[in-house]
Amino acid sequence: MMCFVVFSFVKNEELPPQYTIKLEAKGCHYQISINDQVLEESKSYQVVNKSFVLDKQLTEEGEQNIKIAMLRISREMSLKATQAYLHVSLEKKVGDSIQIVKTIRLPTFPYDDDDDQPQSIGGSIYFER
Repeated sequence: MMCFVVFSFVKNEELPPQYTIKLEAKGCHYQISINDQVLEESKSYQVVNKSFVLDKQLTEEGEQNIKIAMLRISREMSLKATQAYLHVSLEKKVGDSIQIVKTIRLPTFPYDDDDDQPQSIGGSIYFER
């Protein structure tokens, strides 16, 4: 009975927050870099869903920098032709709760038939750990 009482009131150590990136991509060449290190780079014509835990890529303290780039698969194919998109979400897990820190959805413009569509577009996520 004494052990039960003692362990009932012992404070559990808090685990550090766990950061996760979730991505969904289609019809593009994409690259995700964290603190100037490439985490993932790939091309896909089909829908790709991936998730990455960022324990080893983040620095201990200070500002974290995640860069996201989406490029055309080829110069001849427009983003509209491949129906390209890239959705990236940064999540922070503390205990049992999950908080979405930031979501980036590329492209940020509607598809059109303009020949002057960019060859690449991108975004960044900055946060403090």
